[in-house]
Amino acid sequence: MKATRTGAVIVRWVARAISAIIHPVVVPLATLGILTYLAHGSLTDAARLVVVAVAIGIVPIGVLVLVQVARGQWTDMDVSVRRQRYILYPLGIACMLAAVFSFVELGAPSTAIRAAVGLVAANVLNSLINFGYKVSAHATTAALCAAVLWLATPVSLIGVAAAAAALLVGWSRVALGRHTGGQVVLGWAVGLICGAVAMLAPWPLVVPARLMF
Repeated sequence: MKATRTGAVIVRWVARAISAIIHPVVVPLATLGILTYLAHGSLTDAARLVVVAVAIGIVPIGVLVLVQVARGQWTDMDVSVRRQRYILYPLGIACMLAAVFSFVELGAPSTAIRAAVGLVAANVLNSLINFGYKVSAHATTAALCAAVLWLATPVSLIGVAAAAAALLVGWSRVALGRHTGGQVVLGWAVGLICGAVAMLAPWPLVVPARLMF
C-alpha cells in the first residue's frame, strides 16, 4: 500500500513537472526562438523577437490571470474551469494578433509569422469550442508547435522532440486530472490542423535577412 502511494506521488510530481515545462506560454516562445534562429542564424535576433512576444503576447495575459486568481475569481493559474476562460480567450487572441502584426512590421521570419497566425487560429477555434466543451490548451499548443517545427525542420531531432513533448504533455494533463482523454485528443487535433495549415498555406511571405530593429 505504501509503495502504491509513493508511486502515485511520483507520477503526479512528474506530471506536474511536464505540465510546467511544456506549458502553453513556454513552448510557443521556444518555438519562436528556434524558428528565428534557423532563419537568421542569429541568437540576438531570436532573443529580440522572444522579448517582443513576451511584452505583447504574454505579459497582459499573465497580469489578468494573476489578478483574477488573487481576487479569488479564478481557481488556478492554468484557468482550469471552462467558464473562467470566457474572458481569457478574447484577451489572449487580441494579444496574439498584436504580436502577429508586430512580427510583420519588424521583419520576423515567415515561419515565425505563420506559426503565430496558426496559434491565433487555434485559440479562436478553442474559444468557440470552449462554450460547450473544455479543450486542453497544453495539448493544443504543444501539438501546433510540433507540427510547425516538424514542417520547418524536416527529418530532424527538433521535430521528433517536439512531437514527443506533445504526447508527454497530453499524458500529464490526464494524469493530473485536469483533462479527460477526449479533451486532450481534441486539443492535439486542433493544434495539428492549425499548425499544418498555417505552415503549408501558399501565403506570399518573404523571409528577411535580419530583423528591422
